[in-house]
Amino acid sequence: MFTNRLIIILFFFVFAFSSCVSPKRLFYFNDQVPSVQDLQNTRDYNLYLIKPNDRISILVSCPEPSLTSFLNPLGSSGGGGNNNILRGYLVNTEGSIEFPILGRVYVQGLSTVEAAALIKEKLSYYYKDLFINVTALGEVHYLTGRGGGNIPMQNERLTIFEALTQMPSLDPFDSRDDVWLVREDSGRRYFAKLNLNSKKIFESEYYYMKNNDLLYVKPSRFTSNLFNTASPVKGIVTILGSVLALFLTLKSINL
Repeated sequence: MFTNRLIIILFFFVFAFSSCVSPKRLFYFNDQVPSVQDLQNTRDYNLYLIKPNDRISILVSCPEPSLTSFLNPLGSSGGGGNNNILRGYLVNTEGSIEFPILGRVYVQGLSTVEAAALIKEKLSYYYKDLFINVTALGEVHYLTGRGGGNIPMQNERLTIFEALTQMPSLDPFDSRDDVWLVREDSGRRYFAKLNLNSKKIFESEYYYMKNNDLLYVKPSRFTSNLFNTASPVKGIVTILGSVLALFLTLKSINL
């Protein structure tokens, strides 16, 4: 009788620590229903404006590539990954870049499309039939309960969910209703608390990532207790599970 009670207690203890997670905590925007959203609310947030300390890639081409090849010394070679952040033109603290032939070009406050048009206008004095492509280079930084890292921004429309999918240290049990985003803009540092379980995230100005944004995804107690290899609670649960298995094995032998 005592053995049966002990087995039941051990089984209940292990089950209590290893389950009981509400399914809603594992789903994104669980209050969303099929609908159509007007994108006017997010259009202004999506417009990326160049600012000091940004790094931008500028590609100049024309029908005769050899004439403009020297204008692309920083982005013409191959490669990929995080090395892209080392290329391009650095926007100085005054909001300008140093560009071949043109010298200092003021680009602060311009979108990449506007910056391309400005450079094309200035270069049209020397060339005809030019094609100018300006791209903002950058990274999004992240921290989770298992570590952190950087996510290269491949385009200016990187959403917070696209960033999350590129986090190798993200755990299914990490908190989705308590995500912090830190952003520096115009000499200020903004701290935003985001609830990814809510459909309102689509209307947030933080839905689209910006260069040097920091995302912090807090681990839930289930993550830290059961899935962290260094957690003492996980060790206790493992030991209790082993004891339970041993009791069941001995009981079956006695029978």
